[in-house]
Amino acid sequence: MIETTNKTKLFGILGTPVAHTLSPAMHSFMAEQNKIDMAYLAFDVPPEKLGDTMRGVKAIGACGFNITAPHKICVMDYLDHICPEAQHMNSVNTVVNRNGVWHGFNTDGNGYCESLLLEGHEIKNKNILMMGAGGSARSLAFTLAKSGAKSISITSRSMEKIHIIGEMVEHYTETIFYDTLDKAKDYDIVINTTPVGMHGAGDSGNPCGFMDLIHENMVCSDIIYNPKETVFLKEAKKRGARIHNGLGMLVLQGILAFELFCEISLDHKRTYEQLMHLFDYYRI
Repeated sequence: MIETTNKTKLFGILGTPVAHTLSPAMHSFMAEQNKIDMAYLAFDVPPEKLGDTMRGVKAIGACGFNITAPHKICVMDYLDHICPEAQHMNSVNTVVNRNGVWHGFNTDGNGYCESLLLEGHEIKNKNILMMGAGGSARSLAFTLAKSGAKSISITSRSMEKIHIIGEMVEHYTETIFYDTLDKAKDYDIVINTTPVGMHGAGDSGNPCGFMDLIHENMVCSDIIYNPKETVFLKEAKKRGARIHNGLGMLVLQGILAFELFCEISLDHKRTYEQLMHLFDYYRI
């Protein structure tokens, strides 16, 4: 049971579904470690209730929220200020109340890139293929490009979404657009940003249609963390590729969001290791 006082600050996560989110456990752990009086709760908010919810949390003086699907774009309509990177991505995953002014940020891309680096995978001068062109792909592509990726190729059924990402990163790196996977050639990093393979998503298949091109010098990454090894990652592992799941991204985007919530700086590597150990203990 969460112990609260009349000074406890309210934070949480807004999205749907959120029944299995790890964010409350993660932020509660960081709050305890840093002796911060806060409560972090999960709120299941359907799209038609987002406006009412945002007006309500503003009225009660809540302090901030993580934003998950499907609200990362629509929530921007209810904010007073959006940081330049989130504005460029057209996607917000963290909102913070600072003296009554609601600010929007996006920590997804930085969390993902930092998780790659912490696990020993380089980004600079690498050729990257991304499967999917949704909201997560936008933030990842933008941050990977700014981190020095040599090229980013994108494959999706929506050419419109692909071109949006291409325009977003064109000043930072070369972008190549594919509407079918069989045009893919040789890459250093292959990333699945789609929900294919996610537990409970109704599709446990493999988003990658060119597994014969996977090799042992390649990094295969999936932003899904439940299950820890998707069909894509299992198949890549069989072929000798190094694999990287989405748990590290979840943890590091959470650390970055917590810093924004509380206006403090954490030791990222130490906190990352603590949270990964916590989730391993609970077999998450």
